[in-house]
Amino acid sequence: MQAQLIINELNQSVRTLSDDDIIDLIQKIQQHKRIFVYGTGRSGLMLKAFAMRLMQLGLNSFVVGETTTPSVQKGDLLILASASGETESVNIMAKSALNQGIDLAIICASDTSTLAKLQSPNILLQSGTKFNQSQVSQQPLGSLFEQMLLIIFDTVILVMGREQNESNNDMAQRHASLE
Repeated sequence: MQAQLIINELNQSVRTLSDDDIIDLIQKIQQHKRIFVYGTGRSGLMLKAFAMRLMQLGLNSFVVGETTTPSVQKGDLLILASASGETESVNIMAKSALNQGIDLAIICASDTSTLAKLQSPNILLQSGTKFNQSQVSQQPLGSLFEQMLLIIFDTVILVMGREQNESNNDMAQRHASLE
């Protein structure tokens, strides 16, 4: 079954993550009062899901580009994700944030990319991108990267929720009520 192939790839990819990478991302988030996220395409969707969970933990989180997102200011954190590290709008966002003194957390799949040259990635994943097929994945484009983003972000939320003694009920209280 092809679903098993995807699960096997996820298992292999998870083994390349270090606990230190996750802990560092959590600490970076905890050091900031406001967390902004930005990415495009499916990576952007994973970041939006993460921003939602951060809000449900009681944090101030925002998705760059939404009409109600406030301006980013010194002391804020901007989390960026791009498998290729060559997505022009992500790189423009990174440059702008760095010029404004905004702290960045970067997740990408290429340590030689334009994005990685702006700032060393906090998490470097092995996966394919829209520009190349990966040796570690048979899935198209950046599918493994996007799946791993969701796993990383859900791991961060699980750990932070436990640290804050947040229960499912606590988080549900902050869940959207107009659905």
